[in-house]
Amino acid sequence: MAEVMLEAIGIRKSFSELVLDGISLKLDKGEILGIVGPNACGKTTLLRILAGLDDSYEGEVRRKGSISMVFQEDRLLPWKTLFENICLGLKYRGRREIREALNYAMRLGLSEEDLRSFPGKVSGGTRRKAAIARALAIEPEVLLMDEPFTGLDFRTMINLRSSLADLLREKGISAVIVSHQLEDLLAIADRCIVMTPKPSRVRAELQMRGMGLEDRVNAIKDVLIGMIG
Repeated sequence: MAEVMLEAIGIRKSFSELVLDGISLKLDKGEILGIVGPNACGKTTLLRILAGLDDSYEGEVRRKGSISMVFQEDRLLPWKTLFENICLGLKYRGRREIREALNYAMRLGLSEEDLRSFPGKVSGGTRRKAAIARALAIEPEVLLMDEPFTGLDFRTMINLRSSLADLLREKGISAVIVSHQLEDLLAIADRCIVMTPKPSRVRAELQMRGMGLEDRVNAIKDVLIGMIG
């Protein structure tokens, strides 16, 4: 039986109205889990609850291992270079930690010139790569990502998506990716959870490990057609 790194049980969350209505999910070690659903269905809220950033909910979250999160906003400090931003989460700046942070940055497509630059002087895609590298630099066991590929041009998105998937699998990092871009999840997720409009529930859970792209597309298509009747 696979080791469970993250589990949510019966999560209910309200603001002025009920947003999440009994969401349950689990993330196995080394697995990439995709979460997809309509706009404003509570995907980001769910991710914040999983990360421990929101504790005003009903239900239970069980976590195992260290967690890092990539937010929708890059959240880079404008007065520090990209490499200084990437190293912010390192407790000790020894050679190994810095070398590994540099490796993540380079694997995600950042150049030496990029790393010496300040956030305001580079493109949005470059800032996004730096934000992901910063989250990876602390070597988490679980990585949570909120719309990590939004706003990127097609070529940057394809390259970053491929590099990130390779890194996650190579390092054995478990990941949850929230995205409204279905092709992102179909390309890299091992399993996908489809959420309904709010109050959100889990409409379907699709096991996609080992499936070809056409089978993945057909599986999610059947669910989406069912949702719209």
